[in-house]
Amino acid sequence: MSTLLGPRLLRGSFALALIVIFVLAMIPVAVVPEVVSFQDKLHHAAAFAVLMCLGISGWPGRLSGVAAGLLLYGVAIELCQHTLTINRVGEVQDVLADALGIAIGGLLARQTAARHAPPQ
Repeated sequence: MSTLLGPRLLRGSFALALIVIFVLAMIPVAVVPEVVSFQDKLHHAAAFAVLMCLGISGWPGRLSGVAAGLLLYGVAIELCQHTLTINRVGEVQDVLADALGIAIGGLLARQTAARHAPPQ
């Protein structure tokens, strides 16, 4: 994927996003007004779509490796929530929402790369 930002900046942004999402996943749940019953799953899908787009931008051509790594990261977050916190619970449904976000991010990255590819 062609970009105006350099790979080092994109990789750094990806690493920072991984850290921020982990911290947000581990802190006590904020009181957020619920708009829809599956709002938490939307948050998971959106976060992992962004992570996937950043990951593919930082490591072009490694879509399956980035996707697999992010899926393991999502599982790790759920395991940490279940074992290391008293106010969070790990859920399989959250990992499924993460996987959906990874798929969406992969599709977006592919479409963007195809749109910006030089004509053949």
